[in-house]
Amino acid sequence: MPLLLPNKTYTIPSTGHTYAYVRYPSSDSLRPTLLFLHGFPSTSYDWRFQIPHFRSLGYGILALDLLGYGGTSRPTDVRCYLGIEMSKEIIAILDHERLGSKEETGSGGVVAIAHDWGTYLLSQLASRYQERFEKFVFMSVPFTIPGRRTDVETVNQTTKKKFGYDMMGYFLFLSTPRAGRVLGENWETFFNLTYPADPALWKTYFAPEGAMETFLATNSPSSSSSLLASYITEEDKAHHHADFESDYRTPCLWYVRGIDSLGVEEEKASIKKGNILEKIGKATLMIATINDAVCSPERARIGMQAGVEGGLTGGKLAFVTVESGHWVMLECADQTNRILEEFFEEGVKAFDKRVIKSSL
Repeated sequence: MPLLLPNKTYTIPSTGHTYAYVRYPSSDSLRPTLLFLHGFPSTSYDWRFQIPHFRSLGYGILALDLLGYGGTSRPTDVRCYLGIEMSKEIIAILDHERLGSKEETGSGGVVAIAHDWGTYLLSQLASRYQERFEKFVFMSVPFTIPGRRTDVETVNQTTKKKFGYDMMGYFLFLSTPRAGRVLGENWETFFNLTYPADPALWKTYFAPEGAMETFLATNSPSSSSSLLASYITEEDKAHHHADFESDYRTPCLWYVRGIDSLGVEEEKASIKKGNILEKIGKATLMIATINDAVCSPERARIGMQAGVEGGLTGGKLAFVTVESGHWVMLECADQTNRILEEFFEEGVKAFDKRVIKSSL
């Protein structure tokens, strides 16, 4: 367990926010350091199957508890969660660890890997600080193109017609002032729903508008315990509760920022000034999850086509689908690790045939 827990902290001088993170230097100077960015409702512990695996292969590890989560600061001002602000803080940590710059102590560079909401932060890093990274990996959720507003209403209307349920209805609850309290009061039931053995349950009880709150109000920890996936242990559940206790207010601020498209106007202005890149121009991997009820492979493909130079035929993007629910790095840990290994070692060319097969 100690291998998987944050072993360092750093306080950002400009903001006073303290980040907790797992840090292990590379044991092979030719191997890059892997920057892991988790999503909601998680911490760096999400990467518990990747950290020991890639450390054993000589890769460096930097897995953070992101802002609002775990052992990292939990500011209640939603503007702290803007991409421009959080990306600066990640770069400050890279500078502190002497990673991804000319002064870097190793020669392997930095590869950034993100899942769920972590992909928003990764998108911001790729747009603002692309030169600091060698490669990018998006899991489940694609690149967020800067300067574009989040239109939850349109997405919900479109997905309701196409898939039979509103795919982003849960945004409407998680962005409310009461959400953090409601989740905290029902944390175990929420946990059981969040990591279900059957990913299809999210189509009924998680994603649609009002479904999550209704589920929490009408189910108990015991009645929902049978839903829990086999890849989640009692130790995992205890670890989660220790990190969040009964307070999900600050993690929910990621949804508040998202649904209100905060920061988008700054992004538009920065694009005009040439300070933000609208596309990724480096080797990028998208791991799409076939059984994901909140982000379909089709949505992932469209996002990556638009966000990487040349799309699927430009030689910079690999698109791979995995028979998994949303939590691919947990549910299909060995397969995920093999895919990542291939990408780290061979780049996009390792997936040329799979890109064609995975096109939707």
